[in-house]
Amino acid sequence: MHKHVLLNIIKNELERSTGCTDPGAVAFAVARATRELESAPEKIEVIVSPNVFKNGVSVGIPGTGKRGLGIAAALGAVIVRDDAGLAIFDFVTPALLAQAEAMVAQGRIQVRYADSPDPLYVRAEVSSAAHRAHAIIANDYSNIVEVGCDEQIIFSSPVAKASQVQDALAGCTLKALFDLVDTTTPDELEFLMQAAEINLQAAQFGLQSESPKLGRALNQRTPNLPQPFAAMHTAQVWTSAASEARMAGLPVTVMAITGSGNHGITFSLGVLAVAETLGSPRDKVLRALAYSALVTVVIKSYVHRMTAFCGCAVAASTGVAAGTVYLFGGDFAIAERAMQSVIGTLAGMLCDGAKESCAYKLSTSAALAIQSAHAAMQGVAIPPGMGIVGKTIDDSFANLGCLNNPGMIATDQLVLSLIAKGNRTNA
Repeated sequence: MHKHVLLNIIKNELERSTGCTDPGAVAFAVARATRELESAPEKIEVIVSPNVFKNGVSVGIPGTGKRGLGIAAALGAVIVRDDAGLAIFDFVTPALLAQAEAMVAQGRIQVRYADSPDPLYVRAEVSSAAHRAHAIIANDYSNIVEVGCDEQIIFSSPVAKASQVQDALAGCTLKALFDLVDTTTPDELEFLMQAAEINLQAAQFGLQSESPKLGRALNQRTPNLPQPFAAMHTAQVWTSAASEARMAGLPVTVMAITGSGNHGITFSLGVLAVAETLGSPRDKVLRALAYSALVTVVIKSYVHRMTAFCGCAVAASTGVAAGTVYLFGGDFAIAERAMQSVIGTLAGMLCDGAKESCAYKLSTSAALAIQSAHAAMQGVAIPPGMGIVGKTIDDSFANLGCLNNPGMIATDQLVLSLIAKGNRTNA
């Protein structure tokens, strides 16, 4: 693989997102179907995969003060900005929100989950008195695979970005990919700093807002901590503030990676926190961000976009461990030990949907990643071949894939049933 191919893979996995990506995908699909209908829909029916339901049922929708997929679907019908992709909630206005709320109140929106051909699946069907149109998203949040109107298929594309990434990375060891990163120049990696700075702005917004509590509470700790605690503390404050703000539905824009805004927050702000407390030079920070992003992308190629465990814990935080080792002055062998420790510690952390509690998971995972990097620099790590930890880091990645599917399918189904039960209770 050439370095430019690898850089393009990472660039293509980065995407601007306002609010949680699951309701964003629902709104995006409805908006695309509505554009084909060429009139305001009288009825909207949305079918999502169980995992999309799990992530979207409780999360806040930016600019609305509301939660869930119903209002997201209604907003997609009135905003009709399918060109905005996952940033569609940027265009929420009081007038459009009022229209969307009326559609929900009139019972014109139906959202349900069902077995689907892909773990990440959204089918939006909109109808008027004379016509019916649909749009389908599969495999990735902004990946439209089919659009149709009445009985005619307007667009069909079975190839998804995530599948292309898997094919491109097949047969490449992580060490070989790290060696490619080592051949890049700072200018070629500048896009990662831009992404990280957008996510840092989200953290600062969260810290200045009234409703998010965790980041502000953590920020009251004693200053002037020694390493690695200074970096761990900063990472906890930044990741929790950014995540809680977007999960609560505040108007926060982040740069997502592998389809997840919380992954984007973790991989970038974990590394940026270490660099901030160390005073690392910009060129070194860029390379650390590249390692962190790369590990996140590679792990997600093994485990799919949708996971039964917390992807921020096992993918993005593992990337933070690698980037942190580099900032501490370590090599790939030390980074491998740090990553193994993160996987061996956090692999069982459940994903129970997107909501404010994600902030607690992100902050805990980012801090653990930095701790693991520091310990690895001292020669302390979970030994290879112990439990889920493979003999090599590539073996551990493969083990994570098996753990997610088929290993935790039954667990994921039980978690979904508990979420659905709780959502009915709270309705």
